[in-house]
Amino acid sequence: MKKRLVSMLTAAVMLLSIGLTGCSSKPSEPAASSAPEEPKKTVAIEFMHSQPEEERVKVIQSIIDDFTAKNPGIEVKQVPVPEDAYWTKMTTLISSQKLPAVVESNIDQGRLLYAEDVIDTQANTEVITGKGKDAFFKGALEILKTPDKDEYTGVPVSGWVAGIWYRKDLFAEKGLEAPTKWENILKAAQALSDPANKKYGIVFATEETDFTEQTFTQFALSNNVELFDADGKPKFNTPEMKEAIAFYKELYKYSPQGSNGVTQVKDAFVGGNAAMAVYSTYIMGSLYEQKMADKIGFAIPENKSAAGFGMMTTLSISKAVDADQKEAAQKFISFMLEKESNITWLHMSPGGANPVVKDIAADEKYQSHELLKAFGETAAKVPEGFNELKMLGFQNGKSHPKMGNITGKFVIPKALNAILVQNAGMDQEIEKAQKAMEQIVNE
Repeated sequence: MKKRLVSMLTAAVMLLSIGLTGCSSKPSEPAASSAPEEPKKTVAIEFMHSQPEEERVKVIQSIIDDFTAKNPGIEVKQVPVPEDAYWTKMTTLISSQKLPAVVESNIDQGRLLYAEDVIDTQANTEVITGKGKDAFFKGALEILKTPDKDEYTGVPVSGWVAGIWYRKDLFAEKGLEAPTKWENILKAAQALSDPANKKYGIVFATEETDFTEQTFTQFALSNNVELFDADGKPKFNTPEMKEAIAFYKELYKYSPQGSNGVTQVKDAFVGGNAAMAVYSTYIMGSLYEQKMADKIGFAIPENKSAAGFGMMTTLSISKAVDADQKEAAQKFISFMLEKESNITWLHMSPGGANPVVKDIAADEKYQSHELLKAFGETAAKVPEGFNELKMLGFQNGKSHPKMGNITGKFVIPKALNAILVQNAGMDQEIEKAQKAMEQIVNE
């Protein structure tokens, strides 16, 4: 009886409910979903670089923190690797196909990454064109072009440039012109050399290392030397090359004798024993510490043309990432080119690391660092060397594929050391180097 009464009451309630619904002028609203909203996807990328010093890691982290604050959907983890282990780490990651999304590299490392087909040159190029090619110093981009298309092995974020550092005060005392043209360099070296009192007109690399090749490159390319013919065959024994070597040998008369390397060149100039030195911008820190900055000038050697030598620090995007990670990597590298973050990056190594973006080089905040202020006009002039940046083996917008092998076997430094330090016959050593290059190219 109770069950029947309950059933009747339930039916009545249902009928009443249906009637009320039918009389309503508003449709019923759907019930609110109780399921929580899906959180936005976070894209994680890694940034591998060769600056593991504690202070630099902190600075780089501050740049990353600023970037992620402005791009909350992206997470960037830095992977610092010591410089002396960087090549090994890079090749290991290439072999295992686990290269991070963003990889710092220099020009030679970038060429390796390109040769191994592990970087996205199109993605790199999109970042550069997004910034605008005209925003960069000309040579800083040209040296990074891939050999077979109008794309880039990396995006330059800074670089160093080498040239002739000279004592403006000593030049002024003798009424000498700045050491740009070959004849002015030689004239100054002769006038300021006093070996009896351990004073030399110039100091430069002569040892059997790549430092000597880098130094000599400027003189060779300022004489319009081309190391390969149109078919890619070596031509070391040309009149232009012989002229450059003969000039290098003549300058050596006014330099400290022996196999001079990085330490000898820097110490001679910073210590006041040489009036000129061929070195990179990384000498600026030592000159600043010795309170010599205001006495120093900087010049790019010139004969038939001007030729600076330098290295780019680039950021490249790996192919071992998905589309979301590629986009995140492009955003991060673009952020590294923005004024605030790029200046923070440059000021980690003031003087040594120089801007490759023209308006940053001229920016008051960049120039406000105390070291750069101490060098005055010289510091402002240095980044212009990127306009004249050239390298042996880079011809007609292409890099010869065997140039790295020639450099790695020290063919050119060995020839120069033999001619200058060991007093070997020039023609004999040039021919020996020619044959060594032919063998490397034909391997």
